[in-house]
Amino acid sequence: MISKYLLQEIAAAMEDGELQAYYQPQYNAKKGLIGGAEALVRWVKPDGTVILPSEFIPILEKRGQVSLVDWFIAEEACKTILELKDKAVRISVNFGREHAKDKDFVKKLDALVSVYGIDKSLFGVEITETDVVADRQEVIDWAHAIESAGYLVSIDDFGSGMSSLSFVKDVPARILKIDRSFLNDNCLSERGRKTLESVFYFAHRLKLWTVVEGVETEEQLQFLNTCDCDYIQGFLFSRPVSREEFLTMCMEEAPVEVGAINPFENQSMFGQMKVLVESVYKKFPFIIYINLSKDSYQIMRKENYMDASMPETGRYDDSYELVKSQASIEDQKAIEEACSRENLLVAYHRGEERVVRIVNLTTPDGVVRRMALEYYFMKNPTNNDIYAVAFIHSVQFDDKTYVGDAK
Repeated sequence: MISKYLLQEIAAAMEDGELQAYYQPQYNAKKGLIGGAEALVRWVKPDGTVILPSEFIPILEKRGQVSLVDWFIAEEACKTILELKDKAVRISVNFGREHAKDKDFVKKLDALVSVYGIDKSLFGVEITETDVVADRQEVIDWAHAIESAGYLVSIDDFGSGMSSLSFVKDVPARILKIDRSFLNDNCLSERGRKTLESVFYFAHRLKLWTVVEGVETEEQLQFLNTCDCDYIQGFLFSRPVSREEFLTMCMEEAPVEVGAINPFENQSMFGQMKVLVESVYKKFPFIIYINLSKDSYQIMRKENYMDASMPETGRYDDSYELVKSQASIEDQKAIEEACSRENLLVAYHRGEERVVRIVNLTTPDGVVRRMALEYYFMKNPTNNDIYAVAFIHSVQFDDKTYVGDAK
């Protein structure tokens, strides 16, 4: 039983080496390599009995005394990062919301990290969304100070509370740790899969790394990989381990086996769309979204010689003139007849679904390339504007490529 003299007992446990940092590795979900870890506290009695943090941390939190343990684990994490040297991976430490009230928190953390001379980017601070419920603005300001100082901020237990989306919007996190509750149905129900896919879509849109907690089955891992999960943390690959065992695991760099992934077999819409988008991007390195009615465009993807010459957004008429200026006199006429905004609108109203021209364009370095200009029309159901998506790509085949059999 935990006594009322808990803080003194904790201090004594630190002195005697009973209080220890354990590490639960976070594995690259596709390669099976350790890419990070969460530092956890364990109280190991002389007889080998392990007291889990759930038995004493809540009491310390209630009394406002948990900071002693947090800083102890933070220092242990720094020691581990230092000992790993060039094999070091990022290690995250949980800090309770009471630290948000400490105006010198970042200064203390800087001092600790400087003692061990480790890279700040390897040290992470985990903040749970439940912390924000009680002291919202204070915790958000605290997170901004941590991020500005160069440390990685992680949002822990995402999805376990009611303020998740608002929390992520306001906290400058780099890592989103998705709560194990999302895996309760083992990713078998359609509703459960769609919910997880939505979370990953949301995270990727915000350019957040994703870590899923509580991964215990191969089915869960395979589905998470179709969602393009970055890291997993769970018993499937490793339980929390002692410092010595964690050091060995990182030093040996032995990957765990990750099975083949088939997004179609798993009925993952996210995975299927990813495959589709990747194939479109491989075929078309330059894609432009155009509002023909408003004479505007936005580049969706650019990865060819036109990268430097065309701004990300602007007037379509300007981009059209730029492309036309790179063509020969003969091809300029063909481009004008097909690709001017006025003629594209005429083609749309005539009932055409697309406009395609193959022309020779000269790059700024004088190289002549045979290019296809493909425009596909579309209508936006929310307004009367006329849109088109343009694909500009090299034509690296002759006219006979699509003639004859497959032999």
